[in-house]
Amino acid sequence: MSFLLRFGLLAAAISSVTAQTWTACNPLNTTDCPANPALGDQHTWTFNETSTLNNKVWKITAGDIGFGKEGAEFTILERLDSPTIQSEFYIFFGVVESHVKAATGGGVVSSVVLQSDDLDEIDWEWIGSDGGRVQSNYYGKGNATYGRAGFHDVEGGATDGFHNYTTHWTKEKLEWWIDGKLVRTLNYEDAVGGKNYPQTPCNVRIGIWPGGDPKNPQGTIDWAGGPINYDTVPYTMTLKQLRVQDFSSGKEYRYGDMSGSWQSIEIVKGNSTVKEELNKPPPKPLSQRWKELPNGAKIAIYCVIAGVCASALGLITFCCIKQRRLGRKEYSAEATKYDSERTEMLNWQTEWRKKGGYQPVSGA
Repeated sequence: MSFLLRFGLLAAAISSVTAQTWTACNPLNTTDCPANPALGDQHTWTFNETSTLNNKVWKITAGDIGFGKEGAEFTILERLDSPTIQSEFYIFFGVVESHVKAATGGGVVSSVVLQSDDLDEIDWEWIGSDGGRVQSNYYGKGNATYGRAGFHDVEGGATDGFHNYTTHWTKEKLEWWIDGKLVRTLNYEDAVGGKNYPQTPCNVRIGIWPGGDPKNPQGTIDWAGGPINYDTVPYTMTLKQLRVQDFSSGKEYRYGDMSGSWQSIEIVKGNSTVKEELNKPPPKPLSQRWKELPNGAKIAIYCVIAGVCASALGLITFCCIKQRRLGRKEYSAEATKYDSERTEMLNWQTEWRKKGGYQPVSGA
């Protein structure tokens, strides 16, 4: 079943779920769509418990993504959870290599998808109740007719461990590979003479969703392996590593017309902002940055530190003296008060004695 169709049905049936496959502007309908930022390079992401997502490279379009020892975790914890990430970059033909352990569970669907603004689509999909296989699929221009899915056995099981699922995509053919073995090939001309062949710049979308939710159409529920059992959550898909290679290079990709053909795509020359972001050197440790400072800068820093310390010491000294003086005043006031009260008591005692003092009662 088309990833696009499934999410369109899911979004229509359940308004609180954000569809994982969608387009903000379809270049087949207008010439005003923004250009697609290019990757223009290749990059590998390895995920573990210390990983984070660079929001200039990836955005979370639904739910929350966790990170554990094995990789990035896409987890269904409650009804309608559908955690998904989407790349901020596009590739114009290329390679997507994902090391995935699919989620278990009937009605649970894990997916790695390439999708363009004009709804070309290339899929890897895992049904949680069919842990020994993975499905491959493709769609052109949102054409969601059935019968294009391929079913491929995964040695050792797709839900029991990590496997390498690779898409190799050129303008001539599309290949799906599992653990280095070619399992399917689609030639351009075999997709209705190229009409339904994915051929426009695509971004990468990775996620998990409850295809077996009871509000989905029955056909979707059946395809997803039956109703999902929310009483046995969590259901987790894990992504250990991802490599993406763009076969084109440049700043961005523009649709030259509304044909949706690869020949109409214009590659804008320039530096890819995503590529620059990915190639930024990691922050240097403080010790290294200190070593690289010129001596004059170090002396200036020492002087500033010395000045700050001197100011702080002066402030502390002033506060101590002020507090000491205040303490003396308070002590003097209390001593004066004590002396006054003591004198008053002595005077009272003297007057009392003069008047006879205490007289015992006779016969007591």
